[in-house]
Amino acid sequence: MTDTQADKPSDGPLNPALKSRTETVYDTRNVTPAPFDTASANEGEGERWPVVWLVVTVVCVALAVYFLV
Repeated sequence: MTDTQADKPSDGPLNPALKSRTETVYDTRNVTPAPFDTASANEGEGERWPVVWLVVTVVCVALAVYFLV
């Protein structure tokens, strides 16, 4: 048997298009605001979700008990 170039493993990546690259240049002139400063919410927004989840849970438990009995 003879070894050919196709049989030898190469040291390169399997897919050269998927090489990992690291960005080494950072823009220090622009400062972005903190996430807390850019978040927005209205008064009372999202207060109904606990009630919705409670109703969904009760219905699911009732259906589970009905189908298991």
